[in-house]
Amino acid sequence: MATPLNLLIVILFIVISVQGTNGADRCAASSSIDVQTINTGEAAAGGGDTVFEVQVKNLCGCSVRDVRLDGGGFATTVEVDPAVFRAADGGGDYYLVNGGGPIASMATVSFRYTWDHFFQITPRSMEEDQC
Repeated sequence: MATPLNLLIVILFIVISVQGTNGADRCAASSSIDVQTINTGEAAAGGGDTVFEVQVKNLCGCSVRDVRLDGGGFATTVEVDPAVFRAADGGGDYYLVNGGGPIASMATVSFRYTWDHFFQITPRSMEEDQC
């Protein structure tokens, strides 16, 4: 027969374990969203601008949504699909990825733009969706 102290220790262990799995793995935009800008080496059709590919990867163990990026003065001479990447504030200071929809764990959302130089695009915020 278990003593009350042993029973209390087991219950305490279970409670701490459950809390650890629910709170310890929370994801932060700065460390869970990886943004890479790649110079493709291609030139835009009919012009000299360079084609860049931006890859936004979710490194979080959970799916995320409402991923927003700082655009660093982003501009492009070709249209970017607004369902993939669009200004979220109307002024172009930050941008919404994937229409705000979910991005699965370890999934990547990509788009291309053309300009004479690359833009420093960095994670701003996001929300965990499902684990």
